[in-house]
Amino acid sequence: MKLTLRLFVIVVAIAASLHAQDISGIWQASIGNAKEHHRLILQIDKDLGSTAKLYLIDDSPDGFLLSSFSQRGTQISFDLPDLKISYKGTVSSDGNSINGWMIWDGKGSVTFMRATPETAWPHDVHCSCSVSFVQVQKGVKLEVLDWRGAGRPLILLASLGATAHDFDDFAHKLTARYHVYGITRRGYGESSSPAPIETNYNADRLGDDVLAVLNSLQLKQRPVLIGHSIAGEELSSVGSRHPEKVAGLVYLDAAYGYAFYSPAYPDPDLDVLGVA
Repeated sequence: MKLTLRLFVIVVAIAASLHAQDISGIWQASIGNAKEHHRLILQIDKDLGSTAKLYLIDDSPDGFLLSSFSQRGTQISFDLPDLKISYKGTVSSDGNSINGWMIWDGKGSVTFMRATPETAWPHDVHCSCSVSFVQVQKGVKLEVLDWRGAGRPLILLASLGATAHDFDDFAHKLTARYHVYGITRRGYGESSSPAPIETNYNADRLGDDVLAVLNSLQLKQRPVLIGHSIAGEELSSVGSRHPEKVAGLVYLDAAYGYAFYSPAYPDPDLDVLGVA
């Protein structure tokens, strides 16, 4: 009986040690020396299936998606091949720190501390705007910037590979007459990056993302959408399917074939369409 009880206690202790702690949230660490110093932010989002992003906030406001991030019990690990970074650590018993080793231009111990609202480092240093996230699909959230302003709402959509932060300077030139917002499309910046398959990134899916954000903002006036380059397809998707949702569309170097695609014109000739 005593042996059985001991085995039961041991099994319970092992199970408790292997139980995955809730480590969602913001974690911070500093590495380097007097000559070269880096501050790191590890953002773990439990709502999106324990995905994580790493920010090097002294180098860039944009994060790197950690597709290799994993948690097994109290052990976490991730790799960032593009920057030759890898990390393995152990979550402390109180859940307030992660202690481990990082390989990045050498090997050294790195401790991530759980951030609080009082201790969190601002990392949106290039944007005097508010930042929020809107869920547009299960498991997909988009970064939405609000530069404020007075007047009709304007929604800025960036070019391929860019984020809403590319409009940080330009947006302030518009706030005297408009309330200006920006959306970082899926796959870029701090927005979610679902699997790279056609149904996750076609024009109408991206257009539906924009519509979902508009609904979440609960705007009192219909907005004007302003899109740069590839954003032309989002403008056309929204405008052709839901013209009642917008007051106007502004194409910034965006009037290319992809912005005029329809089944009737699989390879559109702009002269035929009368827009050359």
